[in-house]
Amino acid sequence: MAQANHPAIQIVELKLKNTLESELAAVYRWESNVHALVDWDEAGVRGRAEQAGSGPLTGWSVAVKDIIDLAGLPTLCNAEFIPARPAAANAKVVDMLLAQGAYVASKATTTTFAYFDPGPTRNPWCLHHTPGGSSSGSAAAVACGMVRLALGSQTVGSINRPAAYCGVVGYKPTYDCLPIEGVFPFAPSVDTVGYFTADAADAQHVLAALSEQPKRVVSRMLRIAILQDMLCEPADPDMVAAVRSTVERLIAAGHETRSVSLPHIATDAYENHRTLVAAEAAQSHRELFSQYGDRYPSNMLKLIEYGQTVSSQQIQDIQLHRELVKAELDQLFNKWDVVISPSAPGAAPRGINATGDPRMSLIWTYTGLPTLTLPAALDGAGLPLGIQLTGAKNQDNDLLATGVAVEKALGFNARPQPR
Repeated sequence: MAQANHPAIQIVELKLKNTLESELAAVYRWESNVHALVDWDEAGVRGRAEQAGSGPLTGWSVAVKDIIDLAGLPTLCNAEFIPARPAAANAKVVDMLLAQGAYVASKATTTTFAYFDPGPTRNPWCLHHTPGGSSSGSAAAVACGMVRLALGSQTVGSINRPAAYCGVVGYKPTYDCLPIEGVFPFAPSVDTVGYFTADAADAQHVLAALSEQPKRVVSRMLRIAILQDMLCEPADPDMVAAVRSTVERLIAAGHETRSVSLPHIATDAYENHRTLVAAEAAQSHRELFSQYGDRYPSNMLKLIEYGQTVSSQQIQDIQLHRELVKAELDQLFNKWDVVISPSAPGAAPRGINATGDPRMSLIWTYTGLPTLTLPAALDGAGLPLGIQLTGAKNQDNDLLATGVAVEKALGFNARPQPR
């Protein structure tokens, strides 16, 4: 943040300094209870902010999920038993953000190897509830105002679910939209890098910066499909009510809505996805598991042991099924701009020994479609409920523009309060 005598530049510099001080204060206010960050260091944060470049993301602080490489730091994946070798370089997505003027504030906690075994993070809305996973620290850090942007990843529901539970915006791009190089692999056929922000406008701004494309604006009536049957156990009553209220607000804003269901061929996606993820996880962890398998936590251990039994023919059949489901969903998006569904079964469950159920996001990860979670309402206990917008493949800019319009109709502005 170089100083200059020009009044306009001085105003910008003051604003950036005030933002930094506000975020540092939020860390001191929240982190001792929420545990969202890994090895946070105030002097390091100030130094990186001072040295940051300029661009569309100037002054933007970033938390980086600890499965994503930062040069000079170990990528530990919440698994302290693996070697703490410093990464040789930043992950490609990190370098993309730095090139646009952002700076890294800290690593963010993750569940172990980005699966169901929880890390230390607690939900800032209520410390006795899960923040979701696996991008738990990333979602919580944004919810607390510690950072403006946080990187996460999704292999089943690891962006959408914690975004919903923590009351923030979570964006999972189209598969392969953002580079995966430098990210610890889980299941490469579906692993997707995404991010969290406090609102949809920020999410749109980041994508515009990274894609170097102008932001789009919704200037017409939207055609919105309401997904009634996801071919799995339905959402909780509070979540169903939140979706219904969202639809009513969108109709009042002049948008067209209609109920739809998933094509029946998608029924097998739920079991197929678990099998695919297990098989690819077993391959990704082959070397580490051979050395440290006896120290793996229970959920990851069971997944890898199952993955070791999956045949190559099963994987071929699953990949063929994925293509068939994708083709069916392409037809859906020929008729509708966006599909709305629950982002999680309900609000964050009580307890921090599990991370919640990812079933509401699985189909979109299985098919690689872009999703955006928006906080929509609070349940009776004052916990956030998130809705999920899904767009057509590679139409991410349109999806985020739609997100801005839907967020405006929702009018949700609640934030967690320190306890």
